[in-house]
Amino acid sequence: MKAMRVLQMFMAGAACVLAVGSACGKSSSPGSAPTAPAANASAPVPTIQPQCDQSLWAHVYDPTRLTIKQTCQTITGVLMEQHSNGDGDVDMRVAVDPQYANLLNDGNRAQLNGWLQTEAICQVRVEPDSPDAAKACGAFKGSVPVPPVGSHVQVTGTYVLDTHHGWMEIHPISVLEVR
Repeated sequence: MKAMRVLQMFMAGAACVLAVGSACGKSSSPGSAPTAPAANASAPVPTIQPQCDQSLWAHVYDPTRLTIKQTCQTITGVLMEQHSNGDGDVDMRVAVDPQYANLLNDGNRAQLNGWLQTEAICQVRVEPDSPDAAKACGAFKGSVPVPPVGSHVQVTGTYVLDTHHGWMEIHPISVLEVR
């Protein structure tokens, strides 16, 4: 309900900005022409929380190794490293902004320089020695953008414990945006 109200407010503001000859709710004296908003005026743009795509789980290689802690989690931070894996995923390690530091565990701190592992699934070619990963990806091709290292990003996906590595991850990523 709150998201719907924010969206309605956003649409009303956009309509106001787009209306030709409108003073966008500002009163003007009788007989005077309405004034357009200043070119550099900017209204705050409401943010709508990205949603998680649970259908991505059908393409996660060996999901039994991942223990779900939160079905949908959003974080922000700086992309520190990225590389592709033989299972078709692209790993992106993020130095999370301070308000998300509680999402890291000792595994993240000891093995990943205190960064959060995030994984975009089925993004690249699966290596021939990973037939189970090839089966998981099937014809699905991931479309998560992979920004350059140093980008400030917002990542939304499932927050999990990777039991094979002992660290916390967002895996799979549903939405990644550069901020």
